Amino acid sequence: MNAAPAALFRKSTDPEETPLMGGKAKKNMKSLRRLIALLAVVTTFATAADWPHRPVKILVGGAPGSAPDRLARLMSERLTLNLGQTVIVENRHGASGQIAMDALVRSPADGYTLAIATMSQAVFNSYMFPKLAYDPLRDFAPIGTLATGAFAIAVHPAVPIDTFAELVAHARAQPNELFVATPGNGSPPHIAYLMLQKEAGFELSTVPFRGGPDATNAVVGGQVPILMAGPTLIASHVAAGKLRALLVTGERREPTLPGVPTAGESGIRFQAEAWLGLVAPAHTPSQVVERIHRETVQILASSEVDAQIRNLGLRVLPSSPAAFARQIRDDHARWGTTIRKLGLKPDS
Repeated sequence: MNAAPAALFRKSTDPEETPLMGGKAKKNMKSLRRLIALLAVVTTFATAADWPHRPVKILVGGAPGSAPDRLARLMSERLTLNLGQTVIVENRHGASGQIAMDALVRSPADGYTLAIATMSQAVFNSYMFPKLAYDPLRDFAPIGTLATGAFAIAVHPAVPIDTFAELVAHARAQPNELFVATPGNGSPPHIAYLMLQKEAGFELSTVPFRGGPDATNAVVGGQVPILMAGPTLIASHVAAGKLRALLVTGERREPTLPGVPTAGESGIRFQAEAWLGLVAPAHTPSQVVERIHRETVQILASSEVDAQIRNLGLRVLPSSPAAFARQIRDDHARWGTTIRKLGLKPDS
């Protein structure tokens, strides 16, 4: 049998070298790890520079026909043209948007899975659900806000109420008689309604539905007498005489409901709007985030897109990734205590 190399048995006099896994070997391993890390960075930059080379997906936590869904489809059509790759919309409706947001944060951070984030999903859910599967402040890469919109309150035409003042008077006289439909507990319209009735000094019971379209259909169908939802869901039914709008919550009157007064015009010091934005999973390459942001800003600058967004009952609201991140943080600080005080619980 050949003799084993003496180097395996002698005691090393070099403090950086020991048998089998000596100091030199450790240095080599460290160099190898650095090389692997460098290759990963280079690969990330190469992938980001090549983005997109396959279809991109936008997840939506809202139901088909809702404002987030319609905004996502508008953006997907324009992004498809601008990027030269198909951008599809995938509805993951349910659990106050948690299903969509959970799918987003579990996706690879490569820019091929994005999501429309509402204030509910990016802010309110954190205070509604004690075991939320994602952390909006940690798990999102904000790309930018897209639009913002107010809400409207309307009644079924069989309800003998023509103005918001009459609604308040009726509610104070018979507080348990009327109910108001909202797009789910913790949704922006729901929270806006609760704040509105607190400011105006009346109280009605809310009936949460699985999204704005369902709540609207329930009131149009006569199942619930009052509705709080986005103007775009209400306007066509008002025009058809199936609903009667009483008030909008924005600073200005809504183009889709031009004859309906604001809360301020109705004598109530109240204003409420909610934004919608585009997000990616945390750690998405900054080059990809910036590329998507540039494309969305260009799209939102189009007068045609502006008109289409106004037809949704929204107004264009572009912002940078950094500004959107600040918006999310600021709204957590602004709304967290309020939502806790309201004691809202998730839909069962």
